[in-house]
Amino acid sequence: MNHIKEALKSKSGDAYIWLCVIVVFISMLLSVLILYMGLLSQVQIQKREVKAKLDSVVSEYATEMFDAIKQGAPSERYIDYDGLVRKTYAKLGFSSDTVTEYPYPNGNCVMMRPQVTSLKGDGFGITVRYTVVFPIKWNGNTYKSLEVPITVSSYYKFK
Repeated sequence: MNHIKEALKSKSGDAYIWLCVIVVFISMLLSVLILYMGLLSQVQIQKREVKAKLDSVVSEYATEMFDAIKQGAPSERYIDYDGLVRKTYAKLGFSSDTVTEYPYPNGNCVMMRPQVTSLKGDGFGITVRYTVVFPIKWNGNTYKSLEVPITVSSYYKFK
């Protein structure tokens, strides 16, 4: 460490080289940190979007169920769990079984076909497990893809 301090204080021009090396190193660290923070924010945004879609599907089914209860029908008969799963796939952009990936319109990630399961018990809901692929781009080039497994649930509990 003393060698670096002495080199930086040198009047012969050696300090310029060390200063450039330090600046480049710090710039690389900041670039990686900013890239990491950007990827984390994209993951959170994507999770919120999926959660909003799941909440929408569950609330639509809750409305249908309570309309059936108002008419005097038992609620269990009106909860179509397979229909709930199909509607969730459609809401997430996977309208048919042949669609295996959904590229987001902004182009920053691709959602792979999720595994949707219905939840039963003292309510009803949906759990979605999927993988999102984020391309790691820097300076206009794609270097690698980051695969992030995500699980999101939405549940309506009977009172």
